[in-house]
Formats: sequence, C-alpha cells, structure tokens
Amino acid sequence: MLKAVANTPLYQQIAADLQADIETGVYSVGQKVPSVRHFSQIKGVSISTVTQAYAWLEDQGWLMARPQSGYYVRASFSPGVRVSANDALPPLSQGERPAEFTKSALINDMLAQFRRPSAINMGAAIPAPELLPLRQLQTHINKVARFHTADVLDYQFSPGLLPLRRQLATRMRDVGVRCASDDIILTNGCAEALSVCLRAVTQPGDLIAVESPCYYGILQLAALQGLKIIEIPTDPQTGISPEALQLALEQWPIRLIVVNSRYSNPIGAAIPTARQKQLVALAQRYDVGILEDDIYGELGHPGVAGEQPVNTVLKTFDTDGRVMYCSSFSKTLAAGLRLGWCLPGRWFRQVQEQQTFTTFSAPSLSQYAVSSYLQNGQYDRHLRQLRLTMAENSRRVIDAVHRHFPEGTRVTEPVGGFILWVAMPPGVDATRLYYEAVRHSIAIVPGDLFSNTAHFSHCMRLNTSIPWSVEVDRAVETLGRLAAGQLAAR
Repeated sequence: MLKAVANTPLYQQIAADLQADIETGVYSVGQKVPSVRHFSQIKGVSISTVTQAYAWLEDQGWLMARPQSGYYVRASFSPGVRVSANDALPPLSQGERPAEFTKSALINDMLAQFRRPSAINMGAAIPAPELLPLRQLQTHINKVARFHTADVLDYQFSPGLLPLRRQLATRMRDVGVRCASDDIILTNGCAEALSVCLRAVTQPGDLIAVESPCYYGILQLAALQGLKIIEIPTDPQTGISPEALQLALEQWPIRLIVVNSRYSNPIGAAIPTARQKQLVALAQRYDVGILEDDIYGELGHPGVAGEQPVNTVLKTFDTDGRVMYCSSFSKTLAAGLRLGWCLPGRWFRQVQEQQTFTTFSAPSLSQYAVSSYLQNGQYDRHLRQLRLTMAENSRRVIDAVHRHFPEGTRVTEPVGGFILWVAMPPGVDATRLYYEAVRHSIAIVPGDLFSNTAHFSHCMRLNTSIPWSVEVDRAVETLGRLAAGQLAAR
C-alpha cells in the first residue's frame, strides 16, 4: 500500500507509477489501462485517489477518457517517441503571394490511381463501405422507388425537395444556425455547393484567400474559374490564422475567404468558437464573403482527452448573410448519393441561378431516399457509432506512424474527421513516395497537391476511415520503410 512521501500528494505518486509503465511499454498506445476500481485495489488506495491520478494524467496528455469505456493511452506517448504535444504536430504552415493554381495534372493522375484496385486505400477521403449504413439506405431507396416512382424519376428543380430541406434546417440548429427551409439549396454533393457559391460571388481574375495547406478541390475549382489564390498560414489544431488573414486583407483586394471550419482537409484543424467569431468579424470589417466548408463537421470524436467537439460554425455568427455554408452526406452516408447542401445567405438568388442552368438540383432519388432515412432517427444512431470507429481508427494509425516512420516525423492528432496530415523529415519527397507506394498497392495523397507552393513536398495525407487490420499496419510500415529508404539514399 502506497503512502504519501515528502510533499508529493498520493495521487501524483499513483500517476507517476502508471506514467512509468506507459514509458516502458507495459501499456501500449491505444491500450486500455486498468479500471479505476481495479487499480485502486492493486495499489491499496481509495477510488477517489485513483480518479485524481487518472484525471491528472489526462490533463498532462498521457491518457484519454472514452465515455462508458474507461481510460486509454494516448498516441503521442508511444515508447521511444517522447515528444511534447506541440512538438508532435506538424509546424504552422506559411503563406505566399497571390498566384494561379498549377498542379491540376498531378491531381488528375492521382484520381486515376484511386480508380485502380489497391490493397489499401489510404488516399481518397472516402469512408470504407463497411462503415456506412448501406443496407438501411437500400431499404429506403427501394421504398421511395416503389411508392414515389414518378417523383424520383422526375426533375427536382432548385432549391430541391422541401421535406429534406426542412429536416436540414432542423439539424442546423445543432450548431446554433437558425435558418428556414427556404434558405437551403440542395446540391450534387459538397463539390457542387462549393462550385456554385464560388461562381456566384467571384469573377475570373478575382483573388480568394485559402488555408495553407488547403483542400485540393478548392484549388482546382479556383483554377477552372480563373481565380487567383493567396495562401494564409494555418495551424494544425486551431485553423487559419486571423492575424495573417488580417494582414492579407489589408494588403490585397481579397474577394472571398475559403475555410474548412471543423476537422479540415487535410490537416484536421477545428477552428475554436472564439476564433470563428474573430474571423466573421474580420470579414465584416473588410466587407468580404466567407465560403465555409463543413463537410466533416458531424464527425467530431467523442472522449478525446482535454478536447470537446466544436459545436459551432462560422455561419453561427453570421448576422448579415456573408457566410455561405456548405456540407454534404458524402462522408457520413455515401459519396455516390451526390447529395449536399448550402446556405448561400445574401447570394441565394445567384447560387440558385447557377445551379438551375447547370444541373437543376441534386438527384431526385437521393433526395427522397435520404429524407426517408432521416425520419426515424437512424442517422443519429449511425453517427454515434461512426464517430467512435473513426476516432479509434485514427488513434491506431497515429500509433502506427509513430512506430514505423523515421525519426523526426510528425503527425496531426485531429479531434474529428478521418484524415491525418503527416510531416516527414525534409529529405523525404512525398510525391516520389506516392509513386513508390502505388507499386505496393497502397494509395496516399502527397502534400504538394494541397498548396501552390513547395512547402509541403515532405508531407502527405492519410485516410483513416478504413477498418483497422494487420494489413493496414503493414501498409503504414511499408510507407515508413519507403520514407526511410529515401533518407538513407541521400
């Protein structure tokens, strides 16, 4: 039985013992530590003392609590990888002068690779079919096809099916956005939502501000529409820098600010509520619009130590309609449904016109089927399980990167979504690694695609929304070996 010594509280002695066990590998990353009750019996101390010890270790970043499950070892502290939480993360990105995007050819090549059979797809940001409610969706597709045959085979003109828009307006209340069904336009996925919003607000030659690194789809849309981009430094935890953005707004005639508000692609950043307010205030001060991509917003991880899912978006604080909010069911239900939506604010009429004279609206069958699916609460039950699974998968891949990649590799630890940003040592060429991985039937996305600069040539994005297996661990090990081989060759 332990007793307090010197001036060290008993709970800190308990915590130090468990910390030592984690450091020496007794408890590995992702492993559950003994329950509070069991550990109190082992140490011969009270339950409250162990509770204090676990809470202290959680505050220090050694453990993470998972609701109704217990405490687990956090990925940042795997044996042999002793780094602080800040040192473990990729560094703050850098900005550049305005320029046109020039890497569309590499994007097209990468998308072609995704269409080929591969053993392990860690590239495309698409959840594995096993994680999606495909059978339930099939039931609802069959149902609406049978009872609404004429409707699902007819056009649904913009803004789309009214019952579904009403359901989405209700769901937007979860992030503090009060809107009506008539404020929403249904789209062919989030890609069309972003595209029609860009076209509604900008003209060829206009300048838009984007995160750095930025989702390559935005960069490609900007190139297709003849826009110039200026990249704003972005933190891997808290998102785009308001200070750097303000400097850019003072210096350049920026027409639109484009941001991923929650669990961004590719770095997984979640903009805190206070910073969201700050960004909206900046847009108001300089009279520019904001295009907000929240496609990963419903995938906040539960039970992340010291973190809570961000339950607001920039649109929450929009008082004059300058924030155009976009999202989709592609990351939560099925990408092939091609069903997204946007709240264009003051540009509603322009966005509706852009859509009407191109695609009319999203697929009618998808609109009816998803509306039917949302009616009975299945979606929220599915989301709860999906969040747990994606959080667990992300932890396992983070641990595997720490174990298998060369010393000096840093990886994000997002609190939502299912993509990781891996910064390898500067001597690694991620585009070369991408081609080498293809030969091993492994798909990744090189960091060069997420910027118009060469700042991220040693970085890559990994998709973690695939069931964890020995094969996935071996794929990460192979990637680490290939990266190490590049360093050795130098």
